Amino acid sequence: MFESRLQTAQVILWLSVIFCIIAILTLIWAPVVIGIFFLVMSHAAAACGCYLYADVKGYPGLVGVPVGVAVGCVGWIAMMVLPDQTQESAIAEEKRLARRGLRPTRRKDPGYEVLDDDD
Repeated sequence: MFESRLQTAQVILWLSVIFCIIAILTLIWAPVVIGIFFLVMSHAAAACGCYLYADVKGYPGLVGVPVGVAVGCVGWIAMMVLPDQTQESAIAEEKRLARRGLRPTRRKDPGYEVLDDDD
C-alpha cells in the first residue's frame, strides 16, 4: 500500500489527529458517549502509529504503544524527538562513504605560492 513503514506510520498518526479533532468537536456539541468513542479511537490509532514509528527508528515497537496510549496524537512529537537507532548495513555504509570520497572537497584549488627570501 505504501512505500515504507514510515509512510504507513505517518498516515495512521494523521488518522489519529483527525479522530482527535472529531472527538473534541463531538464532546462540545454532541453526546458524550460518541465523543469518548472517538477519543478512544484516536488513542488506539496513535498507539498503532507510534508502534510503527518506534520500529522504524530502531527501537522496540512496544516502546511506542504506551506513548501513543498515554498522550495520543501528541505522542508523534515525542517519537520524533527520539534519536535514530537504526543500524546501517555494511553495504550501505560503504556506498555512503564511497560517495563522500568521490565528492570534491574544494571546487577550485587556489594554489599556494611559496616565496623564498632572495638575500
